[in-house]
Amino acid sequence: MIDRSVHSAGIVDPDLLCMRPVGLRTFDSDFLAITISGEALFIFKEKGLSSVIKQISMVYVPKGKQHLYDPRDRKTWRNYWVLFRHDAVENGFKNLLPTPGVTRLNDFGPLENHWNQLVLCTLENNESADEHAFCLLHNILYEISRQAVTSDLNKKSSSVQYALDAMHNNLREAELNFENIAAGHGICVNTLRKKFKRETNVSLHQYFIGLKINAAKIMLSNLSYHIFDIAGFLGFEDPYYFSRLFKSKTGVSPKKYRESLKKGVDSNASMLRSPPFG
Repeated sequence: MIDRSVHSAGIVDPDLLCMRPVGLRTFDSDFLAITISGEALFIFKEKGLSSVIKQISMVYVPKGKQHLYDPRDRKTWRNYWVLFRHDAVENGFKNLLPTPGVTRLNDFGPLENHWNQLVLCTLENNESADEHAFCLLHNILYEISRQAVTSDLNKKSSSVQYALDAMHNNLREAELNFENIAAGHGICVNTLRKKFKRETNVSLHQYFIGLKINAAKIMLSNLSYHIFDIAGFLGFEDPYYFSRLFKSKTGVSPKKYRESLKKGVDSNASMLRSPPFG
């Protein structure tokens, strides 16, 4: 038995999503993935991070850490993933390990060929294939590191982006103090509200509610979550208020929305095989 440095890797597209489990999970290896189309909800319990993942963004979770990473819309989501040994990367190229959580990238193009080759290497059971996979993982982590630095250098100092980050990272809060968020960026809250509305076409409050509704849609796809638990998780003390709000934003109640998803799951049940990790 080979002690692989790269445990496994793959690509999850809409055709495979019926085989992919949803909900909180924990891996025995480090998990790294990139959403290249569609959106996903990412929850990293240890860091208290809840965020909607847009294309092209990477998530990195060290081994043993509980997290959730599920698509918002199964028809549009496409995702590349890899599981690898933390100690192997730490010993080989420690400085390339990403920061746990979410990193926005600029371009998946330079990564795609490396990742496609990586997937093929993990299907072979020999030492040379594992060595090749480890080299490809190095190339992937190097490119991610390069893009992350470039992104930071090019990122404009924006009060709107500051507010967006605060909302994406605090989905579980019942409310956000936008006055404190504005003060944290050195402006008054009225200025922040005007700039935010001008650049996004929605108000601060409506954007935050929209994020919660999107997160609720994803969590409703996991049939093990009770609707009142989802409401509480997203900061709604009153589950009936949550249901009314959800219906006002989507046109259907959470129960009806889940029933429509369940019909789709049942129609694909006969296709289930060994589920992909991504």
